Amino acid sequence: MDDKRLGQVKNLIMLALADGKATESELALIASIASREELTQEQLDHLIEHPDTVHIELPENDEQKLQYIQDMVALMMIDGDLDDNELAMCKIYAIMLGYESSIVEKMVLDIAEKLKDI
Repeated sequence: MDDKRLGQVKNLIMLALADGKATESELALIASIASREELTQEQLDHLIEHPDTVHIELPENDEQKLQYIQDMVALMMIDGDLDDNELAMCKIYAIMLGYESSIVEKMVLDIAEKLKDI
């Protein structure tokens, strides 16, 4: 299994727990992303129970980096509660991926605008 994909899902799990709890909607989104990344349910369960067993490797190409941040922002917003810890964590990862932290705020605003149109 690709360590980058495992690391991405691990980060999403850690983000979901950043506010002290993982909601059903957050876990459902993580499961959906894990499936998209071709992780088995067994691998996902192992990650949830033992996140410290996976070393994080950041994506290398721009498309993967952007998807990584988009997944994190979507997870942060899915429960309708913009937690400061989750926002800070998203910004840290954006910076680690070579982006300005403001990209996270822009994505939040873009998603919020799209949701208003639904």
